[in-house]
Amino acid sequence: MIAAVRKSVRSLLRSVGRVMIAPVVVAAARRPDGDELPVSVHLLVSSKTWKMGLLAALSLEHFSGRRWKIFIHEDGSVDAKARSQIKAKVPGVRFVSRKEADEVTEKLLAAYPACRRNRGRHNLFLKFFDPIAFAPGHKYLILDADLFFYRRPDLLLDWAEGDERACYYNRDYKEVYALPREDIERVTGVRLWECFNSGLVCICRDAINLDLGERLLTVFESEAPHPQFFEQTLYALCASAFNRGGPLPPEYEITWNIFRRPDSICRHYVGPAKFDHLYFEGPATLFWLMTLPKLRFSVSKEV
Repeated sequence: MIAAVRKSVRSLLRSVGRVMIAPVVVAAARRPDGDELPVSVHLLVSSKTWKMGLLAALSLEHFSGRRWKIFIHEDGSVDAKARSQIKAKVPGVRFVSRKEADEVTEKLLAAYPACRRNRGRHNLFLKFFDPIAFAPGHKYLILDADLFFYRRPDLLLDWAEGDERACYYNRDYKEVYALPREDIERVTGVRLWECFNSGLVCICRDAINLDLGERLLTVFESEAPHPQFFEQTLYALCASAFNRGGPLPPEYEITWNIFRRPDSICRHYVGPAKFDHLYFEGPATLFWLMTLPKLRFSVSKEV
């Protein structure tokens, strides 16, 4: 009985956040004025996650106070109506369709048959291979659609605006790779960084090593116990081999807790109940921090 009530309450709160509050936050948000940062931001979205992706991108720009080069990559399921809504809400966004990405990455991966094969086997592979083909600069940011910002990300801004060639990542509370760490290190000879999560990654183009990826996939593509995590594994492998940078501070949060930590700069929502946590905390918090101050400012100007 109690479990059923809890489930009903979670469902109600999730629906209120998703259907009522999130659209208000998106409608009120505006891209910052000024020049774009030289670093591009890449989000992979689907028909189910593109609205979350808007909140992720808009919250990054709002709290950083800067305009980024936003690239929205879709997995082949996002229709024309959703595409037009994304472009209307994020003017200047570079929308990359699955069809366009397939054509471009086919050339990029021509010399890497295992990489090319596996890119088509699981949509999350697109998150690793496609930004390489489309990022215009030597550094770019990977951002998951289920990661929202709540404060100014100073480290990300310093990295984006500076000359540092380093990689930074969301530190998870445990390791989740396609294979055991020992197998990866044995085949590649690379000592992996600890608890790598690719929900938020500052990556250098110089760090991406397709030869390493090809070696790993060639050996394990058919026997990996968790192939859906190959994308995260490849990012961890490349960043670890590059070995400049490291984990982001704990304020760049990733947790299964119901509520975020008070000092969190951002939160990556994970776990089996992540959509409950995301939708009953995320939109309400963003409304309070992003939307309400604008409404108050508009009212004060009118008065």
